[in-house]
Amino acid sequence: MGEVDFEIIEPKDYSTEKETVYSHSTLVMSALRKAMDSRSKEMRDGYYNIKFDRLGNAHRVWIPDSRQEFIESVESLMMIQKRDFDSAINGKLNKIRQSLSKKYEDYCKKEKEHWEKLDYLIIKEYNLNGTYFMERLLSERYLPYYKMYVRDKVDAYTKIVSLIQQLIKRLGDYQEETMET
Repeated sequence: MGEVDFEIIEPKDYSTEKETVYSHSTLVMSALRKAMDSRSKEMRDGYYNIKFDRLGNAHRVWIPDSRQEFIESVESLMMIQKRDFDSAINGKLNKIRQSLSKKYEDYCKKEKEHWEKLDYLIIKEYNLNGTYFMERLLSERYLPYYKMYVRDKVDAYTKIVSLIQQLIKRLGDYQEETMET
């Protein structure tokens, strides 16, 4: 009998010819899917949870902030889709960015006013717990302004996803699905 000559390839190293070719529409579709999947989940803060292993040992496990995951997925979608942006969508995106920037400035101003009205002992307690006032930055603990800004940012980024979907449709990047009956 003759020897069979074959090579064993690791599954992670295997790719077909089709997978090695760059496809902008496939990349956009996967980024859009990721953004939509992230938005379909409950929008909540990140937090620590206690989980017990089978031996009864307690472990602190970080549950990620789903709002930030959504925001980052939309930013990566915009980065991928940027080459297709036209003046119409750029104008709308700039309007959204300016609106977010104005809201951020308003929240920073409100937080500064709040800190200026606080009693020294309360400020000292905040500082002991790791919360400080910094000009043009929103603190994440105790005050509502950071959470309000993130909520506004999630709403704005939801609009951005909608704009990108309209752009994809206008560019004709959606393919017709054929179904056999």
